Amino acid sequence: MKFSRKTLFLIVCGALCAVILSCATTGGATGGDGIGAGVLATGEWVTFNDLNDNGSSTATITEAQEVINGETVTVYNVKGNVTTKFQYGFAGWGLDQDEATLELYKTAKAFSFWILGDGKAYSIKFKTSNVSDHAYFEYRFSTEPGEPVFVEVPVGFFMQPSWGQPVRKNLTLATGIEWQTHESWRRPGDVNPFEIKTWGFKVHN
Repeated sequence: MKFSRKTLFLIVCGALCAVILSCATTGGATGGDGIGAGVLATGEWVTFNDLNDNGSSTATITEAQEVINGETVTVYNVKGNVTTKFQYGFAGWGLDQDEATLELYKTAKAFSFWILGDGKAYSIKFKTSNVSDHAYFEYRFSTEPGEPVFVEVPVGFFMQPSWGQPVRKNLTLATGIEWQTHESWRRPGDVNPFEIKTWGFKVHN
């Protein structure tokens, strides 16, 4: 399978954020803004949902080897459904990282990954042990229906949601990275399906 690549580069420019969509060449050894090739994060990929909050949202993950632009990569397919049985229904996926990857998180400058999505918005979350109310540092991004998108997120772009108890962002307290469905597309009821493919999650130090 071969895709025509689109990239989403997240670039810091003073206090402003710019999102740039452009075409990427096959292969590329460095990130879009010169932060380097990065290190592939390793560990076990898992899913989560709102069942512990008495919700009924679901998420499953399957792993496969696929050839993308001439390169065989490990692709993770995540699909599920978000309901509002729990008022703030959610589901998502994350990496149960190994110790080597956790150490990389603690000095990270940025994270990057490929995602082939459904046109919906998602959040990537940087989890730290000094957050006690689940208001983890996060960054929202959008997907393009049926198009692979490269997402590169500098650590400075991760912000706590307004409803949380503010804490200082301390990378040395990192506990993990996860992705979650975003409430912007959640509708009342029992039918809010989602499906993505993701690969190439890297840490840039």
